[in-house]
Parts: sequence; C-alpha cells; structure tokens
Amino acid sequence: MTSDSAASLEFPVWFEPLRSPWWLLPGVRDDAPRIVFRAEPWAEQGVDAAGRDLRLGLPLYLAEAIRFSTNARSLVLRGEAELSEPESTTTVQTAVAPGGESSVRVRVLDPAGDVVEEIVRDASDEGTLGGALHLLPHAVTQALATAGVRPIWNSLYTLPAGAALASYARGLHACLRLADGPAPFTADPEAVATWRSDVRSTLAGLGSLATSTPEPFPALVFFGAVLAAYDARVQVVGESRLPVNARCTAATDPLDPVYAMTAVVLRVFGDFDASERRIGRLRTMDHPAVLPWLARVQEVV
Repeated sequence: MTSDSAASLEFPVWFEPLRSPWWLLPGVRDDAPRIVFRAEPWAEQGVDAAGRDLRLGLPLYLAEAIRFSTNARSLVLRGEAELSEPESTTTVQTAVAPGGESSVRVRVLDPAGDVVEEIVRDASDEGTLGGALHLLPHAVTQALATAGVRPIWNSLYTLPAGAALASYARGLHACLRLADGPAPFTADPEAVATWRSDVRSTLAGLGSLATSTPEPFPALVFFGAVLAAYDARVQVVGESRLPVNARCTAATDPLDPVYAMTAVVLRVFGDFDASERRIGRLRTMDHPAVLPWLARVQEVV
C-alpha cells in the first residue's frame, strides 16, 4: 500500500506502481471503520534479516485482506510513525517470533490502547505458516466486530494456499522495498551492486510465485515490482521478461485484472503493439475509472 505520506500506506503495494487502477479497489464509505495496522517486535529481540520481509509483510497482508474482504478502511503505519487521531482508531499490531521460528502474533487494540484480543499461531515450516496466515484475516475480522467491521464478499480477492501464501506475504514487503528504494545515488560500486542484486532476487522470487499459481494477486504484486524497478531505472528489469511473458500469455480475459495489468507491464519491455491491442479491448469495458487509467498506461514509454 502506498500513499502520499512516507509514514503510512493507504493502498496495496502494487497500486501506485501499476498507475493506480482504481476500479480494482472495493468502494469504502466515508463513515467506514478505520483500522490501522503496524508491525511490532515479538519481544525485545527482533527478527534477523531473513525474517524481515515476513515481519513487515504481515501487516501489509492483513491490511490488504481487510480492505478487500470487509467494509473497513485500512491503513499501515511504518516504522515509529504515530497515529494522528489515536483516540478514535482501532489498531492491529503484528509480530513474528525471532530466532528463525515462524510463529506469528496479532494483537487488536481498542482506541484506548487496551488489548481486545490476542491471536497467536504457531508454524513449523512454510506450509503450516501459510495455513496459519490463511486463517488470520477471518480471526482478525471477528476480533474487529466491536469496531463495526463486517465481512463482505469479493470475488476478485483470491490468494494461493500453503507455502505460496507465506511467500506472498513476504513478497508484499519485498515489492514495497522496490517501490520505496530507488537505486542509490552513489558512486560506490558495491552499494549499487548490492541494490541490483536485491532487485534481481526480488523480481525472480515474485516472478516464480506469479507463474506457479493462477490467483491474480501474486501477479499484481509481481507486475507492481517490475514497474517499481522500471521507474527506478534498474537495468536488471529485463531479466524478468520470461515470467512476464508467461503470465501475459495466460491472461486472455479482459475481465481478468491480470489481463488489464499486462497492458502496462508489456510496455516496460517495448511491446507497445501488444499493449495497444489489449488497451483497445479494455476500452470496451463499461467502467468510468478504466479510461483515465488507460491514459496513464500509455504514458509508460
């Protein structure tokens, strides 16, 4: 999720890199419950580098799930940012166990800061972690009922299961790192090489996930990461051509959100003719938000 504030994230991490496809987001009423998500340490000991994407991806995952499956408005706070109106906000704080474990904890706090409910899920490997993550949005929604949060049905929001879901949660933060961190403006070749290596491994991992599961959201995250890296002018983007082509070829229905997003990601690789053909089909969609988005897509050159 990204927003104008560097301290908070209002939209999915793929949203702004993919040129803000508003029609993919469910509508939210002005008086919708406002739920804030943030990561916290499990205890005084933090996670190692390998657990960082899971720790920081967990609030992104839950915020996205709540946005697409309930009537609530979700916001992710980053770092040590503070709430602008803490007295009227329900907070969901997430944590991941240190020491290489996969256990996760979610605490729901009322506006007074009191813990309404604490949810702990233990996992022994990626598969059981994915199973635990799958059940968390429902448990969190139930815990938020007193704040006015109610489930809604959304046919678009489907995610993979098992180990792939654990990879998806990590991938959300990995995508955000690319959207947040342009290549360092430094003459230090080691720093530049480290950044490019991170971009390369991130895109490879997200591409592998997107092409191994039919659900649309892993592809949206992958495409968002590709566009974020492209906007940062990272040359290794071209190495993602094969998984991009595979996902583009598999998307043939204009009503499929992945099909729509191929119109923008194809342009990154110079496939303007293929992009324009898809844009032509998308123009026939009866949705007022699609045409302005297509105009933004055609600015990608």
